[in-house]
Amino acid sequence: EGLRSRVTRVLGQFAPPARARQVGEWLAEGRVKKALDNVTPSELFLMAREMHGAQAEAGDGMAQEIRKIAQAAPAAASYGAVSKAFGTSKPTLTNSYSPELLNIRTFPTLMGYSSRIMAESWESSLLYYAAVADSAYMMPSQLNVAVPEWTKNTVERIFATHLEDWPALLRSMRQVGEEVRAKAHKSAMAAGGGE
Repeated sequence: EGLRSRVTRVLGQFAPPARARQVGEWLAEGRVKKALDNVTPSELFLMAREMHGAQAEAGDGMAQEIRKIAQAAPAAASYGAVSKAFGTSKPTLTNSYSPELLNIRTFPTLMGYSSRIMAESWESSLLYYAAVADSAYMMPSQLNVAVPEWTKNTVERIFATHLEDWPALLRSMRQVGEEVRAKAHKSAMAAGGGE
């Protein structure tokens, strides 16, 4: 109960209140996969940073492991390095083409110039794609070819029920990711003789 409340409270700092509340309800019902499917990769990253960072609870093993990694490679494991590696450029919001994660909620869908701001507020899916590539045993250099293809497949499969249905993008992205993982697993099994 305590952890669930903390997760819901921390998610509420990054996600719209209605979605954070809904995720909390799914967690209370034990529907963890459904809850995770409605949290963006950048929100998960920011939640981990918040929950396992400086404010970590005593005895938090994950926080200890994160600190160990950060001490071993401070330049590569800092928030700035992750932001630069997995963020996107946001010229309207930051007046810069430097890639970064901004930690802002998604703006409402509007037409015209403001739609660029809305698009820039949707954080990079590269955090998710990096996890997919890792689980599919892909070399980092392969991401230059794979990510544009995965993005295209994601956009083609979006089935939204209304204009603000952001979880539709998440569902589509995760469907593509699961297919990539299944294909990689099948190839690994074939190469290993089906062991």
